[in-house]
Amino acid sequence: MRKAGARLVGAAVVVAAYYWTLFGNPFVPSLAPAEAQLRHDIEASRSLVAAGQFAEALSPTERLAEQWPSQAIYQERLALIFQKLDRADDEVRAWEAFMEVSPTPIDACPMVADAYRRTNRADLSLAALERCATLKPANPDFLMLLGQALLKANRAAEARRAFERGLEIDASHPDLHLLLGVRQFADRQFGDARASFERFLALAPKRRAEVAIWLERTELPR
Repeated sequence: MRKAGARLVGAAVVVAAYYWTLFGNPFVPSLAPAEAQLRHDIEASRSLVAAGQFAEALSPTERLAEQWPSQAIYQERLALIFQKLDRADDEVRAWEAFMEVSPTPIDACPMVADAYRRTNRADLSLAALERCATLKPANPDFLMLLGQALLKANRAAEARRAFERGLEIDASHPDLHLLLGVRQFADRQFGDARASFERFLALAPKRRAEVAIWLERTELPR
């Protein structure tokens, strides 16, 4: 009986010593405040973004992105916050950081290109769209956006090829038919242009107003 009591006392002493080491020993630094801050930031970033409180979500998300720079989720969330706050320069940096660490960098497309556009850097916006089209060459929407950017850069022949490539992938894409038709009209291929406009109308009959002027122009004798 004495031995059992001694064992209980000894166990109590060990437990007491363990908890003193964790919480009472002034010579053992505590990680609790840092861990508590991280837990707070994780929850605050998630919940504030979900609630649409983007300004309030910025600081905790920035701390998370700095703490874990290789975690794509926080770089992406930071980019989306900057987008909502209309801070395009910061958004560009966040998207580029995301593309460096993400296993699926295509997820930044086409937002990264749009962010560059809003910083008035058309050349970098075009370069970003070229990257997007390279990352996912079978996406007709990226080819459409690339073609439009090429047009703005006065690279009309390349733009036309982008529209044609997009239609090879998806012949039911109405906007690509419309854009190709406009290029064909500019190249004085009026019969081909009219055929493209008619295909657009067949695919999007409710958008007749968008193509009416082009149908009228291609009816005129040349």
